[in-house]
Amino acid sequence: MSAGFRCPTCRTPWRGATVCPRCGSDLAAVMRVAHRAWELRETARVALGAADRVAEALGPAQAACRLHATPRGERLLALALFATGRTAPARAFIERAIARDPDADGSAADTAT
Repeated sequence: MSAGFRCPTCRTPWRGATVCPRCGSDLAAVMRVAHRAWELRETARVALGAADRVAEALGPAQAACRLHATPRGERLLALALFATGRTAPARAFIERAIARDPDADGSAADTAT
């Protein structure tokens, strides 16, 4: 959850504390939202991995992106969209991701997905 996470008040990189060491903002609520988004992405991953549950992946993937969008979370949503036959919106997510970072190959570890 720490990759790319910053204090919403002062933009200091998150250091694993519930209170920002720079400005003193309480980050507990923000951390709960990010964690819930991670849980939803995990639910979507499990559903995508089970051949008979692919349709169940879309809702959690969409909800996770609404809560806390991450590049890998958007790719997961694109996969769920493709898997459920919604190719046009999936393509839009992929094109947007490529436009943001055309060199991204997905090989870097990202625990915030």
